[in-house]
Amino acid sequence: MTDTKTERRRATRVEPADKRRLALSVSLPIKVLDVSRSGVLLGSKTELAIGDRAELRASVGSRSLTVTIEIRHLSTDPKARGGLQYRAGAVFVMLTAEQRLLLEQLLGAEPT
Repeated sequence: MTDTKTERRRATRVEPADKRRLALSVSLPIKVLDVSRSGVLLGSKTELAIGDRAELRASVGSRSLTVTIEIRHLSTDPKARGGLQYRAGAVFVMLTAEQRLLLEQLLGAEPT
C-alpha cells in the first residue's frame, strides 16, 4: 500500500542554499533602568543577544522618541525584582540631530 498525500501547497517550498538571518518585529516588555546621551541599560525577562538591534520607543509626558539601539553587553541579575533577570547595555545607533535634541530634552540636559 502506497502512502500518498495530496499536496495542498500552491507553490513548492525549498530550503535556502545558505543560512540567512531573519528579523521579526516583535515587542518585548522591558524596563529602562538608566539612560544617557549615548545609550541605555535595560532590564528584561527575555534574554537578548549581543549585536541585536531594536527600535526603542520612549515617552515622557506628551513627548516621545523612537531610536535604534544595538545590544553591546549582557549580564544576569540573580537578585532581580519582578523577574527582570537579564540586563542589557545598548548604544544608540545613528541618531539624527532631531533625535539627539529630543533625547537631551527628555533627559533634562542642555543641548550640546
